[in-house]
Amino acid sequence: MFHVNSSTHSCVPLAAAQVAPLTPAAYLRLRRAAAGVSVSDAARRIAPNNQADAARLIRQLETDGTAARYVETIHGLRDAYPLDVDVYLQLRDAPADARPRICVGCGCSHWDPCGLPDDAGSCAWTNETTCTRCSGEAFPITVYQ
Repeated sequence: MFHVNSSTHSCVPLAAAQVAPLTPAAYLRLRRAAAGVSVSDAARRIAPNNQADAARLIRQLETDGTAARYVETIHGLRDAYPLDVDVYLQLRDAPADARPRICVGCGCSHWDPCGLPDDAGSCAWTNETTCTRCSGEAFPITVYQ
């Protein structure tokens, strides 16, 4: 369906029929991948003196069926790559019908939109599950001087 890959942002191809409720682990995987950060890079950023344990923690948190017990853990991951702590907590704690709208390609949300190439602003929604950056669709941008 789509694939965007740049040095700062990449989207994961996913057919609309495959869209399942996003888990907290999937959200972390999407945000890390969209930032172009490997597990080892993220571990180095959050725990330069204990990278092996940090990498194990990241892999564990990115495994479906697991979630961070403490919000401080997610704040630490936010130091390694962009993510919205509140969105993570909603995915972890809120019922499915109260969860935020999140792009299935990059994990961005209304509160944490991804940027567009060439500093053209932030993304928007092209459908219920995909942002404009991941769909590759352009949208009109009004610039006010």
